[in-house]
Amino acid sequence: MSLPRASPRHSERRLDIDALAVSCANRLESCLDEQGKSLTPVPLPLLSVEHEAEGVVTLWVDVPRSMAISYSPGQYYMCWNPYDAEGGMKRRDYNSEKPYSVGDIKVDIDRAKMGFTVKDLGRQSGELTRMARGDWLALRGPFGTTFPTPAAGDRLLLVSGGIGSTPMHMAAKDARNRLGDEIEIIAVMGFKNAAEAHFIERMELVCDQLHITTDDGSMGTAGFPTAILPELLAEATATRLYTCGPELMMKAVLKMAVKAGVDSYAAMERYLPCSMAFCGLCMVGDKLTCVEGPVMEGEWLLAQDDFGAAHAH
Repeated sequence: MSLPRASPRHSERRLDIDALAVSCANRLESCLDEQGKSLTPVPLPLLSVEHEAEGVVTLWVDVPRSMAISYSPGQYYMCWNPYDAEGGMKRRDYNSEKPYSVGDIKVDIDRAKMGFTVKDLGRQSGELTRMARGDWLALRGPFGTTFPTPAAGDRLLLVSGGIGSTPMHMAAKDARNRLGDEIEIIAVMGFKNAAEAHFIERMELVCDQLHITTDDGSMGTAGFPTAILPELLAEATATRLYTCGPELMMKAVLKMAVKAGVDSYAAMERYLPCSMAFCGLCMVGDKLTCVEGPVMEGEWLLAQDDFGAAHAH
């Protein structure tokens, strides 16, 4: 006998997913504390799953409007699929809770949607990429530090590797919404190949310049983002640099920024099981990434012996 299908998508009753989404968003709003965060997971039905690239999707859910408006680039949410992509609990370790950055936000007069962009990197993330409209996605958060707010006249340089595109997109979007034409935004996005390239159209909408690099040369400039970074840094007048991606890449990027005298910040991708400073498994140097990150100052990171190696996440 098969296990019961617990996802709304697999319900024997015909459910109005949109009405259910609004109801769950209202429930989430009632769970927010004084700081505007939920400390317990609240399940929300997926409104849609947007295919971005090979193995990359954006999961869209309804959230309270206040939560969407108050979100700051760099913050993350703990995301949890209570069931596997088939609607049951047949497979172990496919439904654990993991941190994800917000990839995009859409705010209307009376509703708000938040998109979590996920790349298939293993059991839990792979399971999320196979979800569909009507499946549950439980959220807890938001947590973590944010990127410094840029000022008018700044030249903002954003460097991403792979799925590190998500916080870079939100940083660019936020800066453009705040400052309009009073800020110059330049992005460098690195991917393994053209098949994995994503968020290009989104970044084109908010950036003055967009440079693409691929490891195999199948799109844009062949090589890593660091190949074109020296030239961009040399043109700096009032530049801030933000980066997110593999630590080896970020270490090289931050070294270039510090050498050029540019303020730099990185969004760390460490293993965050709890998000609340309980487990201590997300240490970098003497700081806990979950509460003293994920955004950390570049010069400080470069002084830490354990920064720049491959880590589980």
